[in-house]
Amino acid sequence: MDTQPTGVPKWALWVIGLFVVVVLAGGGIYAFERARASFSREAGQDDSTKPPGRVGVEVVHPKAGGIQRVSTQPGTVEPFEAADLYAKASGFLAEQSVDIGSRVKKGDVLARISVPEYEKQVARDEAKVRDADARVKQMEAHLTAAKADARAADASVTLAKVMVRAKTAFYQYRDKQLKRIKELVRAKALDARLEDEQEDYYLSALEAENAAREGVNTAQERAAAAHAKITQAAADVDEAKADVGVAQAELEKARVLLNYTVIKSPYTGVITRRSFHPGDFIKAADQGGLVPLLTVERTDVMRVVIQVPDRDVPYVHKGGPAVVEIDALPGTVFETKGDDKVVVSRWADAEDPATRTMRTEVDVKNPNSLLRHGMYGRATLILSPGTPNALRVPSAALVEKAEGGRGSIRIVRDDKVHIAPIRFGTDNGLEVEVISGLSPTDQVIVRTTGSVEEGTPVTANEQNQPAGGR
Repeated sequence: MDTQPTGVPKWALWVIGLFVVVVLAGGGIYAFERARASFSREAGQDDSTKPPGRVGVEVVHPKAGGIQRVSTQPGTVEPFEAADLYAKASGFLAEQSVDIGSRVKKGDVLARISVPEYEKQVARDEAKVRDADARVKQMEAHLTAAKADARAADASVTLAKVMVRAKTAFYQYRDKQLKRIKELVRAKALDARLEDEQEDYYLSALEAENAAREGVNTAQERAAAAHAKITQAAADVDEAKADVGVAQAELEKARVLLNYTVIKSPYTGVITRRSFHPGDFIKAADQGGLVPLLTVERTDVMRVVIQVPDRDVPYVHKGGPAVVEIDALPGTVFETKGDDKVVVSRWADAEDPATRTMRTEVDVKNPNSLLRHGMYGRATLILSPGTPNALRVPSAALVEKAEGGRGSIRIVRDDKVHIAPIRFGTDNGLEVEVISGLSPTDQVIVRTTGSVEEGTPVTANEQNQPAGGR
């Protein structure tokens, strides 16, 4: 026997649908009434406390002080200085005393490259210097001997001149004696043979005088030759000394080349990169070596690099206060404390056309090595301290805004709304800077439960949140 499913009566479906609609409507009305009651309590104007005919409003008192112009930008930590250390000479890495993370001081020897030909060249040049020094001493000895010979020659000249004077005197004696003998012979007082004998003596004395004079000439020539040897010996000394200078220059050059095999730290810092191990062949940078042996970074001071947007660029100035926070160091704030200044240290003074930002750097002392290259965070620059003697109110309180910094704010006076004209300055979206037209004791309306205008009676409820709240 076939059976048919029993259908639900249509009137039952209508009843169920009507019930669902009633439940949903009732829930909505209930939620709306709860929200309205909650809002009324926030404004201090629920039905039990609000006087009849008054509108509930929330008010705040202005805060003292102008609005600082700040620029908070993401920043990256970079070392104050960093150097990739390349080899100047090709050879095998003989020694490497550091690794990544090693702390080094300026001048520390980090690595040595073995280049035997440089070592041999230094030894050869040192030998050349010694040889040149010995030749200088030899030439100086020759000069001393030449000076001694010259002094002896000068003495010979003096002796020869003495001999000339002696021979001249003897010649003059013989001349006088011959003349007397001749007179006596002519007077027949002496034999003629005595005249001949005296004439022989006279001629002998004359020859002796002439010989003495020739001896002087010869001695003078020998003295001149001796003095010429002094000049030659002095020139030899100068040449030998010049050879010493050349040899020393070659030695210095060889030592410079040998020093290229010693890699030293240019400053105090930390090793952040190591590319080779002892035994590796190192190619000089000028011979195609593209990979540095080591990288050393100076970390006692770090740079926090930020990109300041175009709108804030005109306000950046050297020495401007800055506050740095690093994501990896929660709770640590780097700011000026005593003599440790955290300020704008330098900027590019030009914007990147692609991003319309300007590179700006803040130096931060890093004695405990908390900051490391590549860390990320934020830097807040205090670009302007704000207008002196100004007040601050929530931006929501500003109801009219005109050109020239003119506007108006609703305040409560004598339990009534008063529209106060003001002059305002900076508006950062949270707070507006009021320059004139407002006093610190004024009650500024920030929210209402109904429409209000000049003279509307109100009941004021002070807002508990900070003046920058919305």
